[in-house]
Amino acid sequence: MKKIIIFIVSVFLFAACEKPQEAMLKLSTNTLQLTIGEMDVLEVEPNDAGVEWTSSDANVATVSDGIVEAIGVGCATIRATLGKASAECQVYVIGSKGETLSLTPELVSLKKGATYQYTYTSTYDVPLEWTSSNPEVASVDTNGKVTAKKGGNTIITLSNGLESVSSRVAVEHTWGEYSLVWSDEFDGASLNMNNWTIEVNGSGGGNQEKQYYTDRPENIRIENGNLIIEARKEEYNNRQYTSGRINSRDKRYFKYGKIEARIWMPAGGGTWPAFWTMGNDYKRVGWPKCGEIDIIEHVGNQPRMASFATHTPDKNGTKGNNWSARAYMDGLEEQYHVYGIEWLEDDFNGMDRVYFTIDGEQMAMTQEPYEHVDQNTYWPFNKEHFIILNLAIGGKMGGTVDDNIFNSPVQMKVDWVRVYQREEK
Repeated sequence: MKKIIIFIVSVFLFAACEKPQEAMLKLSTNTLQLTIGEMDVLEVEPNDAGVEWTSSDANVATVSDGIVEAIGVGCATIRATLGKASAECQVYVIGSKGETLSLTPELVSLKKGATYQYTYTSTYDVPLEWTSSNPEVASVDTNGKVTAKKGGNTIITLSNGLESVSSRVAVEHTWGEYSLVWSDEFDGASLNMNNWTIEVNGSGGGNQEKQYYTDRPENIRIENGNLIIEARKEEYNNRQYTSGRINSRDKRYFKYGKIEARIWMPAGGGTWPAFWTMGNDYKRVGWPKCGEIDIIEHVGNQPRMASFATHTPDKNGTKGNNWSARAYMDGLEEQYHVYGIEWLEDDFNGMDRVYFTIDGEQMAMTQEPYEHVDQNTYWPFNKEHFIILNLAIGGKMGGTVDDNIFNSPVQMKVDWVRVYQREEK
């Protein structure tokens, strides 16, 4: 009996010497990201009315019964305390436009091999991550130092895990000399069908044109080393005029370089000859998503005028907002001139440019929009295009037709078409 009493007393004394278990607190999250004016609720386990809530910086975030309200940009620690137990949540607050990071400048242009150190600021003392969308063009280290490797564009992004800021790096290309990559000199007995397709239709080109395009030799033929596209006044398939149009779709198509043709333009009211390109994905995406470059359009009702234009999904003739330019010169009609474009990749601060030329002289220029670099929707000229040659009659641009012009042959003569490209060094 004495042994049992001693055992009970020993157990009691051991239990009395043990420290009581402290309550453990746990919050529903240990980080919050809020925008100024936003609120969120922190839940605590165990849910006890005796929990005390505090904020390390009430100018950044306040807390009441677990309800956190974002006040100003910065970082604050929200703490829940119950006795000696506590739990914390880091609250990061940004402005309505994001104010925790800055990165300058927005654009950096570099030559291959060059380096650049970005200037940046960060509100929070948190790890930063630097990334390059195309490290083969330019890489970036953990301190924001960029190294240019090859021509092209890349986006440098700085992130603190809450928000990100970015800048574009454009690395200059180093090009070699132009080389002829394809041509049609029109020296054979007939049109080379490995290069061209003859269009046959009376659709009016979507421009209310009055001709019917045929594949007859009366309208399309090779003669004396020239492609002859001849318009005629004659009744044909419910049309009063015939003419010709050819394209190189799915046969000869190119991306960047120089595209030129030596052309004799016809004269006379109602003539509308053109030398132009469209994206080779035309059959799949349609116009204007394919893109269109009008290398040269001439209107007989304006004898001295040469017109240049581009059409994109965002800016095109249907919307009436496409880019266009005009040049005026004597002797444009019934003489040979070389019409062309120099279509350059990343030519200026990483933006593509298209230069329009007559006899090698620059007449106009358009460029890729800075805010949409490398986005095909806004600049569908970073892909292959095919070539089109045609002689339209009348229509929205051709205007009133003077039938007296058909007292003599109305012909567009093309001596040759040539494409030049260059390799990067």
